[in-house]
Amino acid sequence: MQLKKLCAGFIVLISVSLFAETNPVDKKKEVILSNADSIKLGIDFLKKHIQPNTVWQSENPEILGTVNGLIHFAEDERIDTILIKLQKFQTNKDLRYINRSPENVSDSLQVKGYLGYRTILEKMKQLDRAIWNGVDMKTIPLPENLTVSPDKKSQLIAKGDEEAIIRRTKIVLPDSLLNIFAIQDSLGKAPNNFEKIKNRQNARSSILEAARQRFNSRLEKMNLDSAITAYRKYAVRVFSDSLQNQLSDSLKLRNQQILATYNDSIVRAVNDSICLYVQTLQRYALNDSVSLNVQSLTGRPTQLWLRNNQRSISRMYIKNIQNDSIGIQLMNLDKQTIGIAIEDNITFNRIEHKQHRDYVFQKYTPDQKLTKIQKKYNVVAPWDLGGNGNLGFTQLYLSNWKAGGRSSFSFLTVLKGYANYSNDSKLKWENSVEFRNGWIRQGGDINQTQKNDDKLELISRLGVNAFKDWYYSTEIDYKTQFFKGYNYPNDSVPISTFMSPATTFIKLGFDYKPNKNFSLFLSPITAKNVFVRDTALIDQTKFGVSAHSRSFWEPGLNIDLRYKIDITPRISYETKYKMFLNYQRPFKKIDVNWENTIVAQLTNRISMTFMLYMLYDSNVTFPTGRFEANGTEIFKPKWQTKELSTIGFSYKINKHVYQRRKI
Repeated sequence: MQLKKLCAGFIVLISVSLFAETNPVDKKKEVILSNADSIKLGIDFLKKHIQPNTVWQSENPEILGTVNGLIHFAEDERIDTILIKLQKFQTNKDLRYINRSPENVSDSLQVKGYLGYRTILEKMKQLDRAIWNGVDMKTIPLPENLTVSPDKKSQLIAKGDEEAIIRRTKIVLPDSLLNIFAIQDSLGKAPNNFEKIKNRQNARSSILEAARQRFNSRLEKMNLDSAITAYRKYAVRVFSDSLQNQLSDSLKLRNQQILATYNDSIVRAVNDSICLYVQTLQRYALNDSVSLNVQSLTGRPTQLWLRNNQRSISRMYIKNIQNDSIGIQLMNLDKQTIGIAIEDNITFNRIEHKQHRDYVFQKYTPDQKLTKIQKKYNVVAPWDLGGNGNLGFTQLYLSNWKAGGRSSFSFLTVLKGYANYSNDSKLKWENSVEFRNGWIRQGGDINQTQKNDDKLELISRLGVNAFKDWYYSTEIDYKTQFFKGYNYPNDSVPISTFMSPATTFIKLGFDYKPNKNFSLFLSPITAKNVFVRDTALIDQTKFGVSAHSRSFWEPGLNIDLRYKIDITPRISYETKYKMFLNYQRPFKKIDVNWENTIVAQLTNRISMTFMLYMLYDSNVTFPTGRFEANGTEIFKPKWQTKELSTIGFSYKINKHVYQRRKI
């Protein structure tokens, strides 16, 4: 009995010791540590021997590159994690991979508008010269206690110093007043001579004293004038230094702003390129394939490759517990998704009991004849959608042409669209858009390409019927251009660009519309707004905007006239006349916009278009070649005329949107 207890205790002790040695938690930690250590040891060993060196070399560089890729996979972050982080980062609208401070711009002197140190010094010198040349010294006020400093003050002649008086005043005494010495004892026998000598000494002293006083007065005035001149020069110098410092600070601040703008554009361009290349690498990484094995409870596994750039379909069978088979198809949708579909020839049937009951159908006899049945719905088409487009080309080639001339190529694109809504002639809503763009190139030089037409106009008019063919109407008319415009042949300084200018008319008035081909819109309440978006590039004063603003508006009367007529079944004429009268300066500030278009439809897809466009805007001025008295050139508004003729392809769209309305 005791032996059995001893054996049982020994067995329990062995079990406890084995359990302590095989603790799952400790064993898991050991496996993880050993696995991590083995990976690190493996990476270090492979780097030492696989990476290029002068000792170990290989005859199969391709397999070495594959092993290096495996090393990078083990060292770096997983590619899926990297792609997820990049996708989250790219959702940020203002993402920037890298940045650069404006102080690190190495080619600042090459930046347009940036002023160098010598240029700033030269501008400061020019300002200093202008101040000195334009200042009037006499107008500078003087302080009440202006005194002459001792070091700038010339010494006056002391009273009685005859030698200094004669030497400094350069006075010339008569011979009778030279060398006069009266000695009483020596002249005792001639008392009259002594009196004469004494009188001459007094006369000599009076003359010298008067000369001394005159000299001292002039000297004091010279000292005061010198002090005044020095004070005024010092005041001008202080004023000039102050303005020069302000100019230097403003130019340096302007340089910082120009450099910051330039650096920001470069940083955006670099980040855009980085984003493009990163997205290219992302697409490349997403094209990697992953092998997936799908296995049912019975049967061999089916392999399916998950990839983004190619789809593949695999077929397999699955079984239920009754060993019934069903065919399914597996298809990879992308790298993370698979699709499963049952094959088409599989059907499921379930046996079930159906209930039924006897039902007696009664014969239906209508009370009325079919001719008396009325309509319950009307079909209406309130929306009318359509448009047309024209594309015309003109090409001329000359080679060794004795009569002269230059080769040229031009094209013109005109796109028009409309969307009109009408509700039983009670409500009309008309929307239209027009886009025109044309270019011409003379000779074979691409740099000689010039713009000859550019227009974007959006019009929306809403009208409510007042009586008969008159409508209370309101309209918004917005017009601008897309590309930069130049005063050719000068193509270095643009005179207009997108939304520079942009003209908007907001109108309220009456619209007379007897038919779809005629419209007269009278709007006594009209606001005209001219906006110049880029005042740094475009001179807004050429469009009537003040030099210190980007826009202006003016009230007035607006008249819109539109008329279209079909001369023949294939030739049509359309005219649009718009006039704006400024209430602030009536009959002096008038805007006229008159457009005439003739379209000849040669075939179903080829048409010829002739357009004459005349424009007068009192806010748009042109140089006259004459100058005012102060040298300023005189600018005045002029009639602007444009004529276009083109033959090209055309296409029309006209669609009605039908709706069903209950009666």
